[in-house]
Amino acid sequence: MADSNEEEPPRPKGLQLNTKAPIIDTVDIYDNPINFTDLLKVYDGVLIDFFRGNW
Repeated sequence: MADSNEEEPPRPKGLQLNTKAPIIDTVDIYDNPINFTDLLKVYDGVLIDFFRGNW
């Protein structure tokens, strides 16, 4: 376990607003396909939430 007094390494800066994301073609944890092109035919946008666990 890391010492609680240790500093985390610097994190990269995020993307600028209105940056276009690449078209992602993958599967979720249940092996269901995820394709941005298909999602954008149904929805006006897609929100990507990256969660960094701290364990």
